[in-house]
Formats: sequence, C-alpha cells, structure tokens
Amino acid sequence: MRWLCAALLLGALAGAPAAQVADSLARPAAPPVSLDTLTRTPRGAVTRALLLPGLGQVYNRQSVKAPVAAALVAGAVVYFVDRQRQYILYRRAAAYAGCVESPGDPESSPDRVTLCADVLVADMDEYNRLNAQTSTTLTSSTLRSIRATARSQRDIGGVVVLAAYALQALDAYVSAELADFDVSEDLSIRLLPRPSGPAMGLRVRL
Repeated sequence: MRWLCAALLLGALAGAPAAQVADSLARPAAPPVSLDTLTRTPRGAVTRALLLPGLGQVYNRQSVKAPVAAALVAGAVVYFVDRQRQYILYRRAAAYAGCVESPGDPESSPDRVTLCADVLVADMDEYNRLNAQTSTTLTSSTLRSIRATARSQRDIGGVVVLAAYALQALDAYVSAELADFDVSEDLSIRLLPRPSGPAMGLRVRL
C-alpha cells in the first residue's frame, strides 16, 4: 500500500508543472525605453526646430510631421512676402497719384515739388500697372485705402509667421518631453456616457 501511495504522490508532483496555466491577469511587461529616446532632449528638439522648421520633428523621429511643420511655416512666409510686395506696390502708386493730383507749389512747398519730381519718375510704372489691371484711373484716396488694407494684411501675415514658427517649435518640445511617457493601458482616459451627460474618466492601474 505504501508503495502505491508513493507512486501516486510522485505522479502528482510530476504532473504539477504541466497543469500550470498562464495568469490572464498578469500585467504585460513595460516596453523598454531605448537609448536613443533617453539621449534626445526637449532642448535639442526646440533648438533644431528654431534653426529649421521641421528639423525638430525629424529629431524626435516623427518624419511624417516634419513636412507638415515646414509647409506650415513656408506657407505663412509666402503669404507675408506677397502681402509685403502688394503693400509696396500700392504705396508707390498712391504716392504717384498724390503727386499727380497735388504736385505742390514751387514757392509755398518747394520740398514737395522736389519729392514729387522723383516720385513721378520712379513710381509711374506701378501706377500705370494698377490702372491697367483695374481698367480705370485710380485716385490717390482709393490707393491709400487699398494700401492700408495691404499693410494690415501684411501685419497679420507677420503674426501668422511667428505663430507658425512657435507652434512647430512647441510641437517638437512637447513630443520630446513626452517621448518616454508611459502610454500603456495602465494609464488611460476614456469618455463614458453617464445619466447626467458625457463624462471623462481617468484610470491609473498600479
């Protein structure tokens, strides 16, 4: 009888490892943080983004975002340059029209006569070009109004350039700052329907 019990005990011990099953509730191992991620810094990303738009995204290994950042800044710069050229065009044309309408009196305003003498020679092409485009003779008041609009659009374009530049640099900084942030299922935010309305919940699994 003893030998029978001993045989059953040995058989049970031998079969125990095979009966083990994987724990379905076991937490998956966190992905290792690469050395490349650790060596990248937010300061390095911002510095590169300020040197060349999109370079900060390349530094963060986000090559897909790099052309978007570069195109954003380039588009803003193109708009600013175009508005600046339009402003200069209307400014010179307005000066020409003003001198045509009021060239000044040699005795009472000799300085204006001298100024208009230069303007009538230098800015005539711009004035004639605008008249040809509009098929009408533009007055100085109309040109001054258009010039003011072009100047406002140029100023807005300058603000857009600065905003686009800062935005892509900020994106590079935030991406570098969150490069080693844990985005596993242990930390998640979900929008859940509630009887009182939509609610947002934050779950942290320790």
